[in-house]
Amino acid sequence: MYHLSAVMGINDHLWRQRHKWRLTPWQGNEDNQTTKKLKHVQQDGPSPPPVGHAPLRYRGLPLPTRGRSNLGATGYHRNGLRTRHGDCLRFGTLNCRSLASDAAKEQLLAANRNALIDIVALQETKSQDTSCKTWPNGELLILGHKVPGKNVGGVGFFVNRSVQHLVDSHEIVNARLGILRLNLGKRGRLTIINGREGKRNLTISTGSSRKRSNERRRTTSSFWVTSTRRWASAPLPRFVTGSTDSEFGTTTENALAELLDSRRLYHGNSLFEKPDQRRWTWKSPNGDTTNEIDHILANRKWSLLDVAVLPSFDVGSDHRLVRAKVRLNQKFLKKDYHQPSRPRRPTYDITTLEEKISEHDWQLLDDPTADYESLCDGLIRCAEPAARPTSSLPPRLDQRAKDLLRRRGEVKRDPQATHLERLTIDKACRMAVQESLANRRRSALLQTAEKRQSLKKKKFELVDERTVMTALKDENGQLKTSRNEMERLTVDFYTKLFRSDVPVPRTPTPPPEDEPPILPEEVKYAIRKLKVGTAAGPDNISSELLKAGGDSRPISLLSVVYKLFTKVIVNRLEKQLDNFQPPSQAGFRRNYSCLDHIHALTQVVERHREHQMPLALAFVDYYKAFDSVEINAVLNALASAGVATKYVELIANSNEGTSTTIQLFDKKLSIPIRKGVRQGDTISPKLFSTALEDAMRQLGWDEEHNWEDSTDIRGINIDGKVLTNLRFADDIVLFSSSTTELSSMLNDLDEVGKKIGLKMNVKKTQWMKNRFCDQGKVTLEGRDLQEVTSYIHLGREVNMVNDLQAEIGRRKRAGWAAFNSIKEVTSQLKDPKLRAHIFEASIIPAISYGTEVWPDTKKKMQPPYELPTAHWNVLSSALLASSKEHIQRGKHRWGGHVIRRQDDRWSTRLTHWIPRNIKRPLGRPPTRWTDYFRKNISQPGRHWMTVAQDRAAWRTCGPR
Repeated sequence: MYHLSAVMGINDHLWRQRHKWRLTPWQGNEDNQTTKKLKHVQQDGPSPPPVGHAPLRYRGLPLPTRGRSNLGATGYHRNGLRTRHGDCLRFGTLNCRSLASDAAKEQLLAANRNALIDIVALQETKSQDTSCKTWPNGELLILGHKVPGKNVGGVGFFVNRSVQHLVDSHEIVNARLGILRLNLGKRGRLTIINGREGKRNLTISTGSSRKRSNERRRTTSSFWVTSTRRWASAPLPRFVTGSTDSEFGTTTENALAELLDSRRLYHGNSLFEKPDQRRWTWKSPNGDTTNEIDHILANRKWSLLDVAVLPSFDVGSDHRLVRAKVRLNQKFLKKDYHQPSRPRRPTYDITTLEEKISEHDWQLLDDPTADYESLCDGLIRCAEPAARPTSSLPPRLDQRAKDLLRRRGEVKRDPQATHLERLTIDKACRMAVQESLANRRRSALLQTAEKRQSLKKKKFELVDERTVMTALKDENGQLKTSRNEMERLTVDFYTKLFRSDVPVPRTPTPPPEDEPPILPEEVKYAIRKLKVGTAAGPDNISSELLKAGGDSRPISLLSVVYKLFTKVIVNRLEKQLDNFQPPSQAGFRRNYSCLDHIHALTQVVERHREHQMPLALAFVDYYKAFDSVEINAVLNALASAGVATKYVELIANSNEGTSTTIQLFDKKLSIPIRKGVRQGDTISPKLFSTALEDAMRQLGWDEEHNWEDSTDIRGINIDGKVLTNLRFADDIVLFSSSTTELSSMLNDLDEVGKKIGLKMNVKKTQWMKNRFCDQGKVTLEGRDLQEVTSYIHLGREVNMVNDLQAEIGRRKRAGWAAFNSIKEVTSQLKDPKLRAHIFEASIIPAISYGTEVWPDTKKKMQPPYELPTAHWNVLSSALLASSKEHIQRGKHRWGGHVIRRQDDRWSTRLTHWIPRNIKRPLGRPPTRWTDYFRKNISQPGRHWMTVAQDRAAWRTCGPR
């Protein structure tokens, strides 16, 4: 076991002041503690400079060591014997002064790609918050937050991709102390402690200097005590890194001496003699003073192969990197597990692709799995020569920035260069890198806007760093930061989630019959319907590849690709599965949308408020609904829906023995799947809705009832038809006129849901009632559910008085969020038509969602959805209509759709519904949704609903 202790920036005064340090001569066994005690010897000469004076300039004197001496030790070579260090671990410490900007991070990445340092301990990052992110090339950057309220502090670690797989966990203790733990496998564990003892200026003034000096001593003492405690608790081996900028004094000096002596540490910088120009680590702002204030401490000197300053590692800081080489005997410890990102949406040359497809030797194998693998392999082989990269993103650094970075290295190495030239080239590099990154982003967004493509996707492509998970809580609520522990918790969680817990026997199905073969036209139609721009699966076959295949050979080759195959199957079964669903299910059905149920729900609330009828609503939330439904329950539901046996068996075979892969860090975790439907699969929503409908039919809520005996009727009566629930996939809302009945409905639904594997989330299942309902409680399995006054259902905030104030506020916030997302693009565009197009495509949908069902109240007629005049003038043009006109057009268009429908869906039935057996109270009723049409559309002798039946007449009488 070996152990690096501390890379801590120590003021040059600690080592080379007039108070010299020396060691007693080494004798006998190295483990004899009595021979390793430090002795402080007062030398003759002038006294040390007073507190507040600048540190002494480095004069090339031999460095007296503090801690264990390395003189005469095995492996110490005064003149630096040429040795082949081989596969060692290279890590260093650097006070980077700031990593708060993207330009500073880019300079760090560029410097390390040339130096290839495995781990760099960073100080003075000045980051706003704690983060852990990976970059496209596989580097890991861990940053800690700075001192609150001050622009100082912040520690972090930069880990190269070759050793990123060794990272086990990290901990940012505070703004000046961080810990990185590595797992070396059989070699044990390694800990790097990174700290910085902060600088505090002391003002010499009567009556206050002693107080401030005492305060500084207490703060410094606290830092060293914390470092010592963390060192004692860290597992072996350990490394510590950092820097200090403390003034002359005895507090830091004594604390460091105590740390070195009590923890049996070595001063790594003193173990290897270097030339004068390879010793100093910091240069003063005027360039006249250099000091060695960044150090590496170790408790196993035999593990250190070399410690030296690396002048070529330049990030524009006034500090230089101190690099240590640590002995690692096993080569397998350093591996490159990084997988480069795939090309982003390449295009394919159709002529070349068809030529390669026709030349390839396609074979139809008897084994379906082998045939699928052969097909995928053949497609990839044909696609490689035909691929054409389409990424228009320029490199992060343009040629000017690269030239300046190269020129900076030449200037820093030139002994004839002046200090002013070095400062000037540092500033020029910072400005060039920052300008290069800004130009790259600006040009990419402008090109996307001019092509009228998605700005959201382009912004996602421009994000280079990806956040890495840093901690997970176990079942007991304890925080786990180790990567192995997090992977174990993830595997346990998803294995338990996908484990089949409810035994569901398969119902017998009729003998299979021959089904029509899949036609080429079906495959072509399914290919045309595939979405472009989506990520390819594990087979690396994208939708662009299938679309570019042309008409060469799409008959039997493409039909076995899973996503395309399920698309063909769902096209065949879609009508049959939709007919199995009642009008209360609107999720993932053709010609249905969220707006249907939002309109129906608001109409129910509006009628009950106007006629003062009791109403209670329950919003059901299932726990991991799509991942919890049992496969056998889905297959039984398909048989109940009348799906042919061959299709049922086909779906059963495609879900048998499946597994999923989750990759948190470097390892791929395989998890078996025993229940649930695949989220993202085309057919999955249909399968879930079918299983849910088959289970809810056992309740008998939608059956015809005898209205003379209404004791067993649930829900509310809508012109002779019972409304019990509205569903959008797994989002369910229940209707009742009493809390007792609503509790009974919830428990009955929960009982049938458990039979197919669904479990209600008690914390998120909530309910509400109007002021005319009874004051009872709603319970689920004996537990009281949370009562709320409003609930966000399908993106719309619902309450019992149809108050739009909260929803208008949500639309305003959504509009401002959309505006901020396009502001950096629209502020640079000069074409007013293009600005208007971006505005209509981004902001108008955000502020007008669900407004088709809003009543025309005074609050709505106010202009809360319009942007301030200053921003409006930037985006508006003669072709851009106001948001108010857009909302009115949408409402008029939606009203016509609702009235003309003939499929007896709930949105149409509730629009016509009038509670005829209840007399409306006297007085002016609240504003209705239909008042707008009665006021603007209805004519003498002709009701607005009559006008809406004629599509052509409806278009002429509304806003354009």
